[in-house]
Amino acid sequence: MLAAIVVAMIFQLSAPTGDPAHFVAIVLQSAVIVLALRAAGFHRHIVHVVALVLAAVAAIAGVALVGLDDLAPAAPRVLTLVLVLLTPAAILIGVVRELREDGRVTVQTVYCGLSIYLLLGLAFAVLFAAIDEIGSEPFFATEADANMNDFLYFSLASLTTVGYGDLTAGTDLGRAMAVTEALIGQFYLVTVLAVIVANVRRRSG
Repeated sequence: MLAAIVVAMIFQLSAPTGDPAHFVAIVLQSAVIVLALRAAGFHRHIVHVVALVLAAVAAIAGVALVGLDDLAPAAPRVLTLVLVLLTPAAILIGVVRELREDGRVTVQTVYCGLSIYLLLGLAFAVLFAAIDEIGSEPFFATEADANMNDFLYFSLASLTTVGYGDLTAGTDLGRAMAVTEALIGQFYLVTVLAVIVANVRRRSG
């Protein structure tokens, strides 16, 4: 699952802008959700039903992207954002189930924690892109024609509080979202992920 998330992020960084890229992003994120459900231990019938529903959603999205010229520009972004946000919920259910059954933190739990961290970065990147397409002003103060590569790069820089400074949010909403992401990223690292890793070490010792 972690590998699938990394693949989805690499695609977002390297893919050209356009409807085909939107469609592939939706398909990849749908696959990540299915993998998350399987890893969470959901019954295979539930996984199959969800997979069929997501396949139908992806097919409808593909037809809409190709056949509807008046489709709202932000619609694919919003759909991708919804799919990205659904994935951590499935992962959390799996983590809670594992802790209840085994009563201990495993390496798999660490992978789940890292997966959620990466998904946070991806979710904010899609959110930034949607804000850029919906808003009347460019999201970035220094880049008028930003693409998904720029948004994911900026999101990961904000999440990790690296802050290179080559891209900066140019609107009040954009700055508020960037600060929110930075705070969430730091709190997540020093609380959730730190506690998970500390418990793995304690069990190993």
